[in-house]
Amino acid sequence: MASPGTLSSDLAYVRDLAEAGQNAPLLGGRFLVMWGGLVSLAYAGHFLIATGAFGLAPSALWMLWVTMGVVGGAGQFLLVSALRGKPGGASTGNRVQSVLWSTAGIFLFVYFVGLMARVLFTGEGIEGFYWSVPMVLGLYGIGQFVTGAMTGSSALKFAGIAAFAGVLAATFLTGTEYIWLVGAGSAFTAVFIPGLLMMRAEPSETV
Repeated sequence: MASPGTLSSDLAYVRDLAEAGQNAPLLGGRFLVMWGGLVSLAYAGHFLIATGAFGLAPSALWMLWVTMGVVGGAGQFLLVSALRGKPGGASTGNRVQSVLWSTAGIFLFVYFVGLMARVLFTGEGIEGFYWSVPMVLGLYGIGQFVTGAMTGSSALKFAGIAAFAGVLAATFLTGTEYIWLVGAGSAFTAVFIPGLLMMRAEPSETV
């Protein structure tokens, strides 16, 4: 039978491991940087094309978003592959963040597949792209705020609030081309910048 001293030491060791896992740095920063950067650029590009700044036909919008989707999909695959086996991945914060963003990604994929099918087959539903902006920003806000609340990160909770402010502005501007500028600024502020901060907080051997 283990002595009381040994048992106490074992319990302390287990507690230290649990606390280390709970306080492990979030590893999703690289995903936020990639998607925040891509979405910001895509929204800004959409605004410039839609307002005729480049003199391009509206069909260029399809090329913009298809390119963004392909680059984002390839980047997601590479980042997931590179992240396998990194320390801290099983912590509560990282698991919550992974589930939240994966679920949001599936939802957006289904939404846009349905929307594009409607536009291609019926020629209607363009307004759905405008309404997608506050919806996307709302998902960003939920993802950031919930992760921040679970991990005690004030920066992520602030990012969530910033995204919700973008929802307010985007909803007000729905139907105008300025909605894309709101989306670009909100994605940069609420996703890209927090992603950079999260990457800086990772241990050097993880980054």
